[in-house]
Amino acid sequence: MSAGPDSHSDSQASGSEGNSTVGTRLRAARKQRNLVIEQVARELHLDVAVIEALENDNQAALPAPIFVQGYVRSYARLVGLPEDELVRSYGAQGVQPPPLSVVGSSRRLPRYRLFTTRQLRNIVLVILGAILVWMAYPLVERLVEDRDDTGGERVPGQLELPPAMNTTQPIE
Repeated sequence: MSAGPDSHSDSQASGSEGNSTVGTRLRAARKQRNLVIEQVARELHLDVAVIEALENDNQAALPAPIFVQGYVRSYARLVGLPEDELVRSYGAQGVQPPPLSVVGSSRRLPRYRLFTTRQLRNIVLVILGAILVWMAYPLVERLVEDRDDTGGERVPGQLELPPAMNTTQPIE
């Protein structure tokens, strides 16, 4: 029967539960399955130092308790020990994860962001620059057209007609 070895390891784990820590139970189960620390570390995707710290109950070398609970659960699953029982035992050793707290935000975020002062300034400057170019273009165009090839200025007040209307005959 396949229940024999599993029940034997469960009864052995339950029998040693009262006087041993989580780390010693994990180490004993690992040795019973003939696994070396490197194999366990590779299977769980953890560093060898983390596995050694778990087995030695070295809390200073372990990360936050919330992570260690996951490590204990995975390690227990790997070596065939009851996961929930070991996680509870780990918590009973005096290492509790910090309590979860919910922090509400009283400030409601707007759906749109307003422009910053710098962005508004830049937008206004671009618009003013575009208006200035738009208004100055006819003036600059007229100044360029008014110059003749020799660089002379046109006489002020003199109206220059387009070539089709420029005739020497008076209009009657």
